[in-house]
Order: sequence, then C-alpha cells, then structure tokens
Amino acid sequence: MKNTQSLLLLVGLLFCLIACGKEESVTLPPTQENVVNILPLGDSRVEGSRPDFESYRYELWKKLVVQGFAIDFVGTRLDESNYADFMGQSFDQDHQGTGGAQTTDILRFLNNLEEGASIPDMVLLGIGGNDLIDGQKTVAATINNINQIIDWLQERNDTITILLEQIAPGRSDFMTNELTLLFNQFNQEIENVGQTQTTANSKVVTIDMASNWSDAYMADEVHYNEAGSAEVAGRYFEAMKPLLDK
Repeated sequence: MKNTQSLLLLVGLLFCLIACGKEESVTLPPTQENVVNILPLGDSRVEGSRPDFESYRYELWKKLVVQGFAIDFVGTRLDESNYADFMGQSFDQDHQGTGGAQTTDILRFLNNLEEGASIPDMVLLGIGGNDLIDGQKTVAATINNINQIIDWLQERNDTITILLEQIAPGRSDFMTNELTLLFNQFNQEIENVGQTQTTANSKVVTIDMASNWSDAYMADEVHYNEAGSAEVAGRYFEAMKPLLDK
C-alpha cells in the first residue's frame, strides 16, 4: 500500500506497466531440505521501507528464531535495509513483497515463474488492499483472484500451507465509510476462502489482522510502524507455531 490514494494509484499503475511488459520467466531460489521454506508474498506491507515504515517480517523472524524453528524466507526480492543481528544470527531478508501490487500482479508473478520452479512449504499472503483502494475491482473480483492464486500454489504443491490475511484497515482518517465497508466485506469473504480452499493435505489458514486494530500501529495512512509490525508478526506467529510444531 502507498501513503495516499493518489500515490497508490500512480505507483500501482507504474508497477503494472513495468510488470505487464516483462514476460520472461522468474526464478525462485531452490528450497532447502529439512527446513520450512516460507514465501512472504504481497504488497508493500510485506515489503516494508525503512525508515519510513516497517514490514512484519523482521519481528516474525525473531520470534521464530527464539523458538528454534528451522525456517528459510524465500523470494526473488532482497530487503536491503539495515537490521540488527539477533541471537547471533543475521536477518533473512528474502521476500516477495512489492509496493503497489494488486492481486493481478501476484498472479502475473506466479505465471512467470519458470517451469518446474520449487514451490515453498508455506506462503504468507497479504494482498487485496490496493485492489480495494484503487476502486477498479469489486470485492468479488479481488476474491476471485485470490482463489486463483491459491489454486495455482496448490496445483504445484499439494501439501502447501497458506496463511491468508484478513487485512488490517488503514489509519482512521484515511478510511472513508465506503472503504471501510469494502474492507469489511473483503475480510468476511477471506474467511470463506480459508474454509473452501483447505484440502485434505493443504491448509489455508485465515489470520485476522483487522480486529482490535489501532491507529497507534500506523506509520502513515496505510503502513505499519514498529508497534504495528510487531502486532502483525505476533498474530502470524500464533497461527504458525502449532503448524511448525508438527
């Protein structure tokens, strides 16, 4: 997500123009054996942009390190911001978050992956906010794209685990009544996606990032500050821990 609605539209348009013109295949790094390979996938809330705003990834990584889980964040993008080492380890800065990204951009990224690309064990999917703020897609169209994203992942890894965000709202002075209604409708539908897309071997777990949300978690109209990133990381961790324990 971007700082203002006009900036969102501009960045989203630029991203689309760049992405639409680039059809060559994309290569994900190979996955590691005996390690849970995790793809953080989505928009700028996944990407982060220090010092302006934070991603949840660093705070989540620290929680996973404390528990001793063998995990590897994967993605074609590298976060080049500075992060302090933690418990003698350097932050794993790989991810697949892109500022301005919409659900169609995620589908394009997946479809451009090279044939036979190694699909990770787990995906953290936070997407949809830019679709709704842009105003060019309905909730139904956005949800349909998310279903297609999940279908694509499950077709290529039938045991994949997908953690799917019911997305947090923007700051209260940014959220109009119309936008609030769209976010609420979207998050209700996301819960249905989790139920209908879960299979015998592939779990789709919805995570409520919207309830009990506060302006104190926001760095600007739509992005997390340190407190917000820690809150989102905590909600992810509570959902991930029982899955990783197994």
